[in-house]
Amino acid sequence: MSEHYSHLLIPHHPNFVPTPAQVSAFHKGLSDLGTTPREAKIRLGRQLGKVLTGTNHTTGEEIIVPRRDFEPLNNPDQIPTALIGLNDYYLEISGKGPAQYPPFKLYLASDPKWRSEITSEYFYAVIFNFREASVSMSEPGFLKPCGSPSNNGISRNPWNTSVIKVPNAACTRFWIEFMFGNWLVPKIERSLDLLPSEIPQLATESFGVGFAQGGVFS
Repeated sequence: MSEHYSHLLIPHHPNFVPTPAQVSAFHKGLSDLGTTPREAKIRLGRQLGKVLTGTNHTTGEEIIVPRRDFEPLNNPDQIPTALIGLNDYYLEISGKGPAQYPPFKLYLASDPKWRSEITSEYFYAVIFNFREASVSMSEPGFLKPCGSPSNNGISRNPWNTSVIKVPNAACTRFWIEFMFGNWLVPKIERSLDLLPSEIPQLATESFGVGFAQGGVFS
């Protein structure tokens, strides 16, 4: 069984709609920082009108995701044009980590005292998700239709399963994932504000909106 930790950037406005140019600008900014994957490949997933079901191994909750048709993009310059007119997409830039400027240190999930940082090669992806309607960013219920009466997102600390509340992150149409190799997890204590300040600042500058940070296993 495999599980991948994704660190999330979630807009403070749940119905925020990014422009293709904004997505491209953020990706370029990450590349300039040295935070994108090495030897990266880009693929774009468009919705087919069908769904796939799975299980969140941490919570046991059913996960329902759109079934997509994927196509490769040859280089980042194609991103703005490829996203034009899409109301739902999954844009993945995947390759190898650690990046030149990693988002944070990673450890094996079997190392709860954070004794040995992972420096060997691992899977690393930056993923842009956009949906036709808002979905939940909380566990349980991740990716289900948004029905939260609160503006707080709920994440669970993978080291001790304690609850971490994330203000302004209950639901969203658009979010960004930093996904890592099998069972690799950052050091998490009481907060998910783990990214170096340059990355949330770049997100705000690129998209014109503030972002909260969340986390999830999938």
